Amino acid sequence: MSEQGARRYPRTFHGLIVSMVVLVIVVVVYWALNNLTHDTPNVAGSAVDYRSAVHDVQAADAPLKVIYPTSLPQGWKATSADYVPQSGLGTKPAWSLGAVTDHDSFVGLRLEAAPVASLVSTYIDKNASSDGEKTLHTPLGDTWTTFSDRGGDTGYAMELGDYVLLVYGSADKADFTTFMQRLTRAELPTASASASAQS
Repeated sequence: MSEQGARRYPRTFHGLIVSMVVLVIVVVVYWALNNLTHDTPNVAGSAVDYRSAVHDVQAADAPLKVIYPTSLPQGWKATSADYVPQSGLGTKPAWSLGAVTDHDSFVGLRLEAAPVASLVSTYIDKNASSDGEKTLHTPLGDTWTTFSDRGGDTGYAMELGDYVLLVYGSADKADFTTFMQRLTRAELPTASASASAQS
């Protein structure tokens, strides 16, 4: 009586190795999709001269008065400073600035004519919680709406006319306070525009 049934895959050492290689590839692809496309800033980025960027925007008489820190604390470095000009489709300009603290945590700034909820979803977390209003004395105002997520990121938002200013990141409260108390819209002196101030 002949044996009937489905043929089985031979369980060889070569087959085991191939299966392990395939599994490793799947894990690497999954990691890449979840990390390389994430919005979290790269805190190890190169330093940029944000004051020079501010000066260029101001010198161009841009319609948006950018907000920036008068200086960064000792050990901090600016890693990005980007101005998005107004488009022909009626989109208003926007401004972003990012910095890394001396503890390698991140503080970012976004100034844009967009709903607070949209900015919080983009720069903090889609599921960020609102923690109510808090008083923090800064040159731009004292009342901020605060947000946080489960990963430890924090955000402070304030409406300034048609625009919303969002300060966000992974830094601690003391670093946020230090950064926000240095914010200004003042015109930069031409002579110091090319120097990145540190104090």
